[in-house]
Amino acid sequence: MTFTPTQKELFNKNIEALNNILLKESLKEIKSSKFELILGKDNLDINLKDTSIKNNGGGYNENLLYQDPIKELQTMLNTYNDKYLLYPVLYFYGFGNGILFKALLQNKNH
Repeated sequence: MTFTPTQKELFNKNIEALNNILLKESLKEIKSSKFELILGKDNLDINLKDTSIKNNGGGYNENLLYQDPIKELQTMLNTYNDKYLLYPVLYFYGFGNGILFKALLQNKNH
């Protein structure tokens, strides 16, 4: 993945805001990424593709973070709204595109 000048500027501003010097130096060394950003027609259709993994062509794209980003988002939103709607705090870890978190922040209970 190559970065536009605007993306590089934003990245550098975020790096400079870090207090952890070791993390800051490690992140500054990133020049390129094996990931490609995939943007669909819908604003919620955001995906990452691992370009180092070869797709086997079997219908399942193991090189994509999500197989169907919008469907998976809706499934997760339904799960959280059914089970955790009134929870005041939710904890998350892992890797994702951030759309689920943005949607969950619309809930005034969290």
